[in-house]
Amino acid sequence: MIKRDGRRLRYSAVLKGEGNMRGKRAFAALALFIITALLLLAALLHQRGRVTILMYHHFVTDGGETNSLTVTEGKFRRDMEYLHAQGYETLLPDELSAILSGRQPCPEKAVVISFDDGYHSNYQYAYPILRETGCRAVIALNTAYILDSPQENAFMLSWAEVREMAASGYAAFGSHTDNLHNPDTGGDLRTGRNAANGVERLPAETPGEYHERVGSDLARSCAVIEAHTGVPVQWFAYPYGAGDRWCERELDELDIPISVLTNPGSARVGSLRGLPRFAVREDTDLSALLP
Repeated sequence: MIKRDGRRLRYSAVLKGEGNMRGKRAFAALALFIITALLLLAALLHQRGRVTILMYHHFVTDGGETNSLTVTEGKFRRDMEYLHAQGYETLLPDELSAILSGRQPCPEKAVVISFDDGYHSNYQYAYPILRETGCRAVIALNTAYILDSPQENAFMLSWAEVREMAASGYAAFGSHTDNLHNPDTGGDLRTGRNAANGVERLPAETPGEYHERVGSDLARSCAVIEAHTGVPVQWFAYPYGAGDRWCERELDELDIPISVLTNPGSARVGSLRGLPRFAVREDTDLSALLP
């Protein structure tokens, strides 16, 4: 009887041990599931809090010469068709400002298409593709170089073309300075000499001198853009990607919420200044850049 009871005790202990083991396994599996779900949720929230900004400059016909600032019409078309097919929402500056400041939720797939300088090729090649694909772009203008009227074989945009694109809803316009995007005001671009480029402060420049040089330039640029488009400027692209905190003060005075650089990366909710951008070249694969 004692032996029989002993066997019962051993069986009971074994069963109890197996039950404990199953319980531990179930708990471990549940814990793993919860941790995995939390990580996936965190990754999703992290992705939804980011916006990729793409940077283009100049466009040429297929077969034309390309470089770090120039892509073909066909490349741009493929990029826009990819964004459209993948369901990306292309944002304009007012929408980006609302998202990054937390006033508007970030779409699951959001991207900004940006052009710098204001080349005529933006109108000739890129604008028709934007209309065809439903994508939208923001163009940062060097306003001193924008033509008063369209010219045959023009290299830069005209104000008539700017007005047409702005009225269409497929393009918004920002500032790239009025006349500070050139080597004479910011060092030798060929040699990299001199510390200042574009709106970077010059050696020994006082705040008052900086305001007179840069602040007045930005004010002219913004005033002429708003006069032609009817929309206040909300986007500033630093010449040469050279940011300066003194310039941020000038942007604050002009109520320009967004400034962008040229270093790669994604914009994150909570910051509107010095936003990174990905430069798009002829061999750039958007699927590798975008979340």
